[in-house]
Amino acid sequence: MLATPPVAPGGRPGPTVSDAVTAPTEVAALAMTGVTKVFGQAKVLDDVTFRVNPGRIHGLVGHNGAGKSTLMKIALGAEQPTEGKVVIGGTTLEYARPAEAREAGVGMVLQELSLIPTLSVADNIFLNDERRGRSWLIAHRTQRREARRLLAELGISGISPRDKVGDLGIAQQQMVEIAKAFRLGTTLLILDEPTAPLSRREVLALFELIRQTASLGRGVVFITHHLREVFEVCNEVTVLREGKITLSRPTSETSLDEVVLAIVGGVLHKVEAESARPPVGRSEPLLGVRDLTVGDKLIDVSFDLHPGEIVGIAGLAGSGRTVLLKTLFGEIRPDAGAMTLRGRRYRPKGTADAIRRGLFLIPEDRRVHGVVLMHSIEQNVILSVLPEMSDYGWYRPSRVRRTVDDMMRALDIKATGPQQLVSELSGGNQQKVVFSKALVADTDVLLLDEPTFGVDVHTAAEVIRLIRSEVERGKTALWVSSDLPELLLVSDRVVVLADGRIKSVVDRDDKEFTEDAMLRAIQREGAGLPTGTEGDT
Repeated sequence: MLATPPVAPGGRPGPTVSDAVTAPTEVAALAMTGVTKVFGQAKVLDDVTFRVNPGRIHGLVGHNGAGKSTLMKIALGAEQPTEGKVVIGGTTLEYARPAEAREAGVGMVLQELSLIPTLSVADNIFLNDERRGRSWLIAHRTQRREARRLLAELGISGISPRDKVGDLGIAQQQMVEIAKAFRLGTTLLILDEPTAPLSRREVLALFELIRQTASLGRGVVFITHHLREVFEVCNEVTVLREGKITLSRPTSETSLDEVVLAIVGGVLHKVEAESARPPVGRSEPLLGVRDLTVGDKLIDVSFDLHPGEIVGIAGLAGSGRTVLLKTLFGEIRPDAGAMTLRGRRYRPKGTADAIRRGLFLIPEDRRVHGVVLMHSIEQNVILSVLPEMSDYGWYRPSRVRRTVDDMMRALDIKATGPQQLVSELSGGNQQKVVFSKALVADTDVLLLDEPTFGVDVHTAAEVIRLIRSEVERGKTALWVSSDLPELLLVSDRVVVLADGRIKSVVDRDDKEFTEDAMLRAIQREGAGLPTGTEGDT
């Protein structure tokens, strides 16, 4: 969807940013001084001073709930600081009008998409800043023309200004969100987890776009949980922990380990690959799939999931990964093929039937498909097991409280209590609520679509340990991830999916079970690249 960025000799991307802009200028793109934010009794930000200079890319990292998104929402004008001062390109925000930051030239890609599914791509790009005709009606033709030009300038292909956003995939929606932010961010561009749903090819193209934006003299704030990306594209990095800055310096003067330690507070818990783990026996499969076909999205897909193993699914966006999980979960009915569960025919009538029979899907978009944001933690946790919370039709509050308390304690969900709304939790804690629903349902087959999406390194490690502990109890997991190092870390074998077909299956003890080999296989099968192409490796 994004055009492939220019590549320097030797197959490597070009310089991280124009070296012409190296010294701080008098007028910062963003200057935040003494910013404090208090919600009720909780101090989310504590006397934060943060500066982004024009022409520089500044990485902002930290664990979930550290205050990153809140700090940037204050810069965007969406939240007002309890104390402190915010200046955008020399203009001090007074927080008198919501449009102040936008008029000062701030554009932001939010971690959770802010698009309206029922509107077109063009209408979303110009939302709240519509082009008007002489009669003050929206000039849709003008908007479509400008949107088409913007998408072309950004190298975004495969998306029409007329497309309805709700009909696009998650990665395509992210491209629309990025285009919208780039149009507004003439002084400051804020990117909150922009790479999460993108393939490696799209990530590299986005990096080139960010570098070009910085070279025009704009300041860029880049928020990510993928810390390697900070050292690929950023000039500076700042770490937030519990609302305070614990590290802030040029990326050339620090290291990945130092940044990680600043995030976790000096206690680093690494999840190592279980290379010494004994191979999983090929006994009766827990779940069997034969010649599964869904239109042109899945074609003759066959594999088995055995108790005690994690199988990874690797492939580019659009390869059929999510369609496969939704089909297994009963959300999509297959056109052909057969499935077995514990040796018996399996054809779920719907998602409720799949849950009842022991399958559970952790969806890619947790806020839309994983939780009910305006319900409490308690209501979300028991949603899939409501009958078990009753006796002869009588609701048992004590049973509910005990179940929810056990889940919150086991998953270390950070909240004021079971009655707190899920919308008020950090992204990582929302993901834990989704996992608690699967655990309460006593799931045998975990279907995982980007399960560590939008969570910090510590929470990701907790998620991996949680899934491993469940699998070691005789369950099985099918794990989809765009993060190849993560997929290789957790999987017993990896299935490469391209254009709806299985192209290869690689076991952990195979010599091709490496990141480089897997990248070449995915690109060769899914993007038509010849063997040995280095542009995306």
